[in-house]
Formats: sequence, structure tokens, C-alpha cells
Amino acid sequence: MSSDVEICNIALSRVAYTQPIVSFTERSKAAELCRVFYSSLREQVLQAFPWPFAESIVALADIGSQAPGWAFRYRYPADCLKVRNIVQPGWRRALRSDQQIPFLIGYDPGGRVIHTDQPEAVCRFTFKVEDSTFFDPQFADALAWRLAMELALPLSSKPDLQQFAAQQYRQALTIAEGSAFQESQDDPEPESEFIMVRS
Repeated sequence: MSSDVEICNIALSRVAYTQPIVSFTERSKAAELCRVFYSSLREQVLQAFPWPFAESIVALADIGSQAPGWAFRYRYPADCLKVRNIVQPGWRRALRSDQQIPFLIGYDPGGRVIHTDQPEAVCRFTFKVEDSTFFDPQFADALAWRLAMELALPLSSKPDLQQFAAQQYRQALTIAEGSAFQESQDDPEPESEFIMVRS
């Protein structure tokens, strides 16, 4: 897997910058820009799509004293970067739009909370992955394109390179979405009562 510095060097090459960096702490304009942008862009790309390598499903901790209009209040998971959905305990199937459980992110003196009407709620979320050895190749590719978008103007002063990087970033997310769909298998649909009666 790519290291953080390797991802940055891929991004630099994509904006026609020919001097790779060795570390974030070296004294060069490229290293300084990578150091400024890298962490926040890594989190943005993680949030942009439910990457399978960064998905977690946990039972939420009920903290009581619910907010007006909501039946339950839960503590926001400590390593959560973005809540994808709230599900019932034991639920594995992908949720249809009519099955989505409403929720709202809020705050209390202890930090972020999740308001919902679901008892014993389970949360599917994207967690903050900082170790690049866990990145899958498509995420590393998308992150390099996203970083290239930010590096294009300060390093090359060519708006067309920034536009090209933005286009490639969107395409990388589309490819990742298709690949992620192929890496999961839903439970079979239950037979309808009509079919079961006929048999």
C-alpha cells in the first residue's frame, strides 16, 4: 500500500511537479503544501463515500435525557468521521429509502450526540483512518487526485490542471462506488406470501 508521502508524490506528478518530496518536514514549497492540505483532504475523501475499508457498525451508548421531539439520545462514536445511517440491532440488509431511520446530530457538554427514535440503535459509520497501510488502492488514487486539485494552482499556476484533477477525482469516486458494490452481497429477498402459499 502507498504511504502518505507516496500519495503526495503521485499528486505532485499529476500537476507536472517533477521534484518528489521525501517527508512532510523537509524545507520545500511542495512539502509545506502537502503538510497543510493532506490531513484535512484525507478526511474529506473518507467522508465523500462509504469506503468499505473504513466502515464500522456499532451499538450506540444510550445517554438518556433525550431532546424534545426525539425518543432517544446516544453518544456519538469516538472514532466516527461520518454517520451513514442508523439501523435496528441485527439488521444487515441495505436500507431502502422508505426504511431509513431518521436521526439528527447534536451536542451536549460531553460532545456530539445522535438523536433518534430507534431503541437500541446501531450506527453504520465511516471511521477516521489515519494509517495509510489500511487504505485500499482506489482510495489512495482518489486522495491523490483530490490533493492534486489543491496543488495545481500554487505549484503550476495552470487552472486547466486543476479542472482535469477535479474531473479525475469525480471519476475515481465513481469507479470506487462500483467496486464497493461488487464487494458485498445482500441477504436474499424473502419470498412473498403469495409465492409461499402457491408452493
